[in-house]
Amino acid sequence: MTFLHKTALASALVASLTTVQAADTPPSSFSFSGNVALTSDYVFRGMTQTDEESAIQGGFDVEHNSGLSAGIWGSNVKFLEDHTVDPHDRADHEIDLYIGFSNELDNGFSYGITALYFMYPGAHKDLNYDFAEFNFSTGYKLPIGTTFGLSYDYSPEFFGEAGEAHHALFNIGHSLDNGLGFSVYIARQIIEINENYSDNYTYYGVSISYSINDFELAVNVSDTDLEASEGFADERVFVTISKSF
Repeated sequence: MTFLHKTALASALVASLTTVQAADTPPSSFSFSGNVALTSDYVFRGMTQTDEESAIQGGFDVEHNSGLSAGIWGSNVKFLEDHTVDPHDRADHEIDLYIGFSNELDNGFSYGITALYFMYPGAHKDLNYDFAEFNFSTGYKLPIGTTFGLSYDYSPEFFGEAGEAHHALFNIGHSLDNGLGFSVYIARQIIEINENYSDNYTYYGVSISYSINDFELAVNVSDTDLEASEGFADERVFVTISKSF
């Protein structure tokens, strides 16, 4: 990760009572980073969030060397609301806030826990778009550059006031020294059924990316097992170019 800047806080010296020697403790520091992206289609869990149109996205993050982190991320959106939703009441933007903790062990294993809140400013409150979600993740990285990841998300009240929701994802990725990367994933979204959601569903996809000088170009393929998805969750190919700083 490339950071905007790093701020080092003063480190303490710990005196030994028996040897009267001082030892440095690891400095407490914060790291700040940002990212911006342009994508031909904003796809979230197999579903287009922009009616298959492009999106400009970006965010800022702050991380502490203890593993704590927080951030904000945003994107334009265009949901496929029906005629019952007044155009002035629809969502045009998504803003996500998060705070979490993660750690990577020496043996290649990593884990993390994150609390997120998804907001849709401008959308009428009766649409109940805003929701909270809690993520638990674990991963393993082989010395050859192959990674395995498993994550689980829980929402007590999902998007559109759909009730409890559970989401699990498994992914495999591999990166080469020349900046080329590959990944494949499969996931399952389970939602308490109501008038807004008729089916739980599985989605899956692959991605090929190339990174150079903090820029990344990715070509993505996504699909779901939803039938009669009316174009919002069918097979799609989208391209994303992003930069971290």
